[in-house]
Amino acid sequence: MVNNPFSSRLRLAVCDDEPACCVEISQWIREILQQEGLEADIDCFESGQALLEAMAAGASFSILLLDVVMEGIDGMTLASKLREQGEKMPIIFISSNREMALKGYEVGAARYLAKPLDAQKLREALLHCWQMIGISRELLLPTASGQHRIPPSSILYAETYGRGVRIVLENGKLESRLKISELAAMLPDGQFTFCHRTILVNLDFVTSIRYCELELKDGTRLPVSKYRLSEIRSQLLRHLGR
Repeated sequence: MVNNPFSSRLRLAVCDDEPACCVEISQWIREILQQEGLEADIDCFESGQALLEAMAAGASFSILLLDVVMEGIDGMTLASKLREQGEKMPIIFISSNREMALKGYEVGAARYLAKPLDAQKLREALLHCWQMIGISRELLLPTASGQHRIPPSSILYAETYGRGVRIVLENGKLESRLKISELAAMLPDGQFTFCHRTILVNLDFVTSIRYCELELKDGTRLPVSKYRLSEIRSQLLRHLGR
């Protein structure tokens, strides 16, 4: 079985100067991720300074959930400092101050959630961040010339080729001894789909779909199984509207 790099364990940080809120938010996150089949370690911090010190000491986090209004270093200031240091992890702001939402996006916030928290909105925010992390990661693929790293976002499509798979990228092609089903298991859910039993396509590059084929941004046309046509149309609409 091929390990799925997009199912690796998450590490999240929750920063809120109200200890009860920090614990409650952490519990909600753990329940949501467990329901989605994702594993996570969750660290709580009761001040922005404590989180900064932990990261300066080597702690690394997949996603940050920051309260905006805190004593000392507030959430916005903390996020700005982290961006200045080159940290690019998704940040979710949580606050009862709705007027701060626009400022949140100035520091690249993934989501801004209002207190009291809504479970469904927290779920959507976490899964959105997980997709952001997954898409930015690289795959390590075995080829005849060794291991190759490629970002999933660079794959236009892949097709069965001999005993392995041929992967068509934005800037070339790559052949791997993986089965196409193994490659599919390594890719982010919702971004890739089988348009034919032997062809896996990246929906980011699809520009149109007709009865028996779809067209990619570079003009490539791929066959579409008539048995999957309706499903692929639905997947494409969901993907465009995400």
